[in-house]
Amino acid sequence: MDTQETVTVSMGDRMLNVFSSPSEAFTGLKDSPSQATLWLIPFSLFVVITVLFTYLLFANDTLKTQIFDIQARAMDQQVRDGAMSQAQADRIRDQMEGTGIGMFMVFGSLPAIFFICMYFFGGGLFLWLASKVILKDAAGYMKYVELYGVASWVGVLGFLVSVLMIFGMGSIFASPSAALTIFSEYDPLNKMHRLFSAMNIFSIWQASVIGIGLSKFSGKSVGMGIGVAFGLWIVWLAIAIQLGLVR
Repeated sequence: MDTQETVTVSMGDRMLNVFSSPSEAFTGLKDSPSQATLWLIPFSLFVVITVLFTYLLFANDTLKTQIFDIQARAMDQQVRDGAMSQAQADRIRDQMEGTGIGMFMVFGSLPAIFFICMYFFGGGLFLWLASKVILKDAAGYMKYVELYGVASWVGVLGFLVSVLMIFGMGSIFASPSAALTIFSEYDPLNKMHRLFSAMNIFSIWQASVIGIGLSKFSGKSVGMGIGVAFGLWIVWLAIAIQLGLVR
């Protein structure tokens, strides 16, 4: 009688393989029992780093001033467009200047945590739908959340590098992206600047790892898996830049 052997790989091995051997990071994942820790641990790390980063950000006068300047420029543009009166803009500025770090923690952390949830569960949804339609794979939705969780270790590393660059360079716009070298002065209101900022090395790396995971799940070629992953990434970039979700 033929028996099918289930490959068991520890979470630690999957995490290390994401960086050393991405194909092996997804070995047996599709057919293994559900493992919430595969997405829950990187998800939790993102949340913890985000909260700590928010606190340190608003405790730093230089970076806090840069944030206020960005918001002031955005409000000035709204005033010019007629979407806000000058009196409203001045009132919001006064409220911002009188707000303590505790409120900044709330207003800074909660939206960020919401977007982390959107990245994980929305990302898993897009991968699941694309795989069913394009790659003809029958794996369930939560398996794609796990796939995204495994690949997101690249994102965790990228987030840490970005945080270190922001504090090391004293600029809220510092990131491991093309924008750092192309533009002498970064403009967060310029969509082209935001596009190059979003195209950082870790985002490209993570999209490649996700593509390898899609290939492993579907049995299709690595090239096809990576092509689907980058197609989804480009769609996400277009949406995020249009909605102002990337800085």
